[in-house]
Amino acid sequence: MQLNVSRGAPATGKTVRLRQTAAAAGQNQKDILVGRHLSTPAFKAVVWRRANRGATVICIDECSEEQITILERYRNRMPDNLTIHAVVAN
Repeated sequence: MQLNVSRGAPATGKTVRLRQTAAAAGQNQKDILVGRHLSTPAFKAVVWRRANRGATVICIDECSEEQITILERYRNRMPDNLTIHAVVAN
């Protein structure tokens, strides 16, 4: 799994770039997960479910640092062809 994390000040285009990445991967805006809307167990479950169903790209907006740590911890358990693009909420 490849993990691409975008951090930065508010209103610098992070979410716009994430939406462009999702569109390029054939996803629409409703396919983008929003980290702040998910509890820790729900976050783990939805990412794991999408990965196991064959997703090659997962886009996540407004992640917490805790959620990034979870993704890093599970990196070796995820499929090699999976790329996760995550934006950290500041």
